[in-house]
Amino acid sequence: MATPSKTQFLTEVQALLKKRYKIGPSVEKLTILEAVVYGIIHEDSTREQANQALARFKAGFFDWNEVRVSSLEEIQGVLDGMTDVEGRAFRIRRFLRQLFEKTYGFNLEPLTKKPQKESIKALEEYDAFASDYVLGTVTRLALGGHAIPVDHPTLRALRRLGIAEDSTDVPGVRGVLERSVPKNRGVEFSDLIEELAHDTCVEGEPDCPACELRKICPTAQVRKAEASEAAKATKTAAKGKAGKTRPAE
Repeated sequence: MATPSKTQFLTEVQALLKKRYKIGPSVEKLTILEAVVYGIIHEDSTREQANQALARFKAGFFDWNEVRVSSLEEIQGVLDGMTDVEGRAFRIRRFLRQLFEKTYGFNLEPLTKKPQKESIKALEEYDAFASDYVLGTVTRLALGGHAIPVDHPTLRALRRLGIAEDSTDVPGVRGVLERSVPKNRGVEFSDLIEELAHDTCVEGEPDCPACELRKICPTAQVRKAEASEAAKATKTAAKGKAGKTRPAE
């Protein structure tokens, strides 16, 4: 039987994950500024955490200039419950300060009318875009491009699925996904992989027996074979021990 292509395999992955996870409405459109902030708070966190944090920014501050002049402690309070709140708060405020220094305002929307490559080149001047996840988020949510952002939990799941080699960097993995998953399925695919990464394909020991992909995932198959061999070895050892302790006739 021929080995399925990455496109075929990822189509099957998406179909199986849809059976397990019911995805709620996703963020469809943000301003460039909002998408940068959303990318910073969503990277390595869940969609629900990111949505709630963005809503708290909008409700808790008069405007983005107030965030810019706020203390890091105040910004961290909005991010409470997330990982690395100090780093996220610093990156958000750093971006807002850089933006104000460059434009004396907070409006990047003129970039949406430029060719995507030109817009991205202009945005890469900001430190926030050292993260490919932020770049992918802005490309998808603000520039209307095809992007499937990849953070560490997503990368972990993709490597276990055999989609990404250990040596492939995040931009390279994102490129593979965007070539293999069409734009009209990209948002759903991204959301489903995120659910997988935070549910069963967790850091450390994954819960392969409970995973919807256990029959097609290379890692799950290897772990199943190893568990079977270990069980056989334990059984054989137990039999050998019983034979040695049996009293002589």
